[in-house]
Amino acid sequence: MSVNRQQKDPVARISPVRADERTAEAREIIDIFAGTARINVDDNPVLNTFCQHPQLAKAFLPFNNYLLKSSTLPVRLRQVAILRVCWLKNARYMWSSHLRTSLLRGFDGEEFAQVKRGAESEYWTDQERYIIKATDQLLEEGSLDNRHWDGLKAFLSTEQLMDLLFTVGTYVLLSLAINSIGIEREDELLVLAARFGAPEF
Repeated sequence: MSVNRQQKDPVARISPVRADERTAEAREIIDIFAGTARINVDDNPVLNTFCQHPQLAKAFLPFNNYLLKSSTLPVRLRQVAILRVCWLKNARYMWSSHLRTSLLRGFDGEEFAQVKRGAESEYWTDQERYIIKATDQLLEEGSLDNRHWDGLKAFLSTEQLMDLLFTVGTYVLLSLAINSIGIEREDELLVLAARFGAPEF
């Protein structure tokens, strides 16, 4: 599927650093994710936009990389939580990006419509439904009540539960930042968004 001009995103408020503008410090930022994901990190618009503020990027990106590479949270549960955050926060870039990540991590695509529906969908396992309910409550109320906490503790270790909380919080932060900057999606992400849908803002 090709992408036409009308499908392109508006020009971002902060431009990504071009390859010919990249300093040694910017190269260090790109290298944080080199070899850790099946994406072209050199042309990734998020990484290259973050190169506009190297001090911030070098502080934040290793932690973000931890959540995606070394977190104790099972990958499927992590991706369900991230996608739910992105959908509820109208995070067009992040949603489209995590369609790609989820497909690379074994999703078959059926999940995406169900993430939009939320916990009421009969598609989910009991554990996945708890992840969605907990994510919703965190976004709506800023905390988990005892019922949701105890429900998560029934199948998550302390480390996994903490990783879930920090994953949800981090992707709220990323959604707000990337929405506000208006980072433009690559053609591959536009194709995925056309296929599976994406939030608008």
